[in-house]
Amino acid sequence: FPGKSLWLEIGCGKGRFTVGTAKENPKAELIALERVEDAMVIAMERACAEEIGNVRFISMDALKLREVFAPGEVERVFVNFCDPWPKSRDAKHRLTAPAFLRRYADVLRTGGEIHFKTDNTALFDWSAEQFTAEGWQLSEVTHDLHAAGTVGVMTDYEAKFCAEGMKIN
Repeated sequence: FPGKSLWLEIGCGKGRFTVGTAKENPKAELIALERVEDAMVIAMERACAEEIGNVRFISMDALKLREVFAPGEVERVFVNFCDPWPKSRDAKHRLTAPAFLRRYADVLRTGGEIHFKTDNTALFDWSAEQFTAEGWQLSEVTHDLHAAGTVGVMTDYEAKFCAEGMKIN
């Protein structure tokens, strides 16, 4: 995608964030990954309905990023409201576990960013520890993202949780 920044969303779900982000950032090419094909179809339908031309969808597991993206090819990775895998024995499945963070690092360019949002405070705090342990520099860390009003494009989960008065990390 010559001349465009390549952004990657891990787990696009039904695509509210995907479509909104692509629409607001026409100079970025957004690749949306999703393992649940039924959800991805809804995301694709949303993108088509909005006539969004700068988003592509891939049905795959994030563990295979190195098979699809070259080292340093991606400028930004979004991980929004991923499964918290609450049992400690399942921590390796969390999209912010060290094995995943290393894969993101492999495909991110120097100075690239990971944007992470969740309603789950325990997952957020655990993830912040993982980022730090893997050598990432944290910035804009908050336990109440929307305290001063809506920040950025919301996901479907985010809009639902905010309407219920839940805080977003």
